[in-house]
Amino acid sequence: MAFEFLREELTEARYIRRPNEVTGASGFDLSEDFYEHLLALQQMRYENPAWAQKYAKDTLRYMNFSQVRTGATDLHNLAAILSNPSKFNDKVTDLDNISFDEFKFKRYLRDIIGGKEHRAQDRQMFLAMQKNLGIRNSFLRNARRVIGDYNLSTDSERKQVSSRLVNVFRRDGQFRSDMFKSYATTVSNKGLLIEPEQQQAIQGGGKIPGWVKGAAVIAGAYALGRKYF
Repeated sequence: MAFEFLREELTEARYIRRPNEVTGASGFDLSEDFYEHLLALQQMRYENPAWAQKYAKDTLRYMNFSQVRTGATDLHNLAAILSNPSKFNDKVTDLDNISFDEFKFKRYLRDIIGGKEHRAQDRQMFLAMQKNLGIRNSFLRNARRVIGDYNLSTDSERKQVSSRLVNVFRRDGQFRSDMFKSYATTVSNKGLLIEPEQQQAIQGGGKIPGWVKGAAVIAGAYALGRKYF
């Protein structure tokens, strides 16, 4: 327990740690998982910039996205799968129908690390990612519009997106993600979560991928998520 604070500072994959953990997954499910992480990171640029800068730096630690690594971030590992379909076609379906722009993704991460912001360029990247990754989820499309123009969004819009994104993370089993605790804690501390009764009314979105098995996972996600509200 004396070194608990060190574990909080270390960023390493918790959602996907090894390639075989995605066996049977759909490329479109993983695309949505990646996009959820990316939207959360973008919001954290505004709400917790120091954390966002560190996470972006950790995501670029290996300089490329050639393989899934235990010591990488979950965002890194999701990018590695999407950008290398030939390596994962035996484990993940539909990857050939997805296009991933690694160059623009790296540029985006470097901008976060350097404290630079190019709003129009970022909005264009998020829209292109949405199309190229085949994102069909209406909530993620709306979240992209709100987070893409974060400075212009209303407090109500931010609360709706934050509350729904936390719920989607929980329902997808991504409470294990190295991003979940920091994101959930930040939006809670910033007053960006709707009251629990209201949250229940907007939980309808989100998915539980077929490759995330078991009722225990869902129950555990809900219990862990409740700690932050």
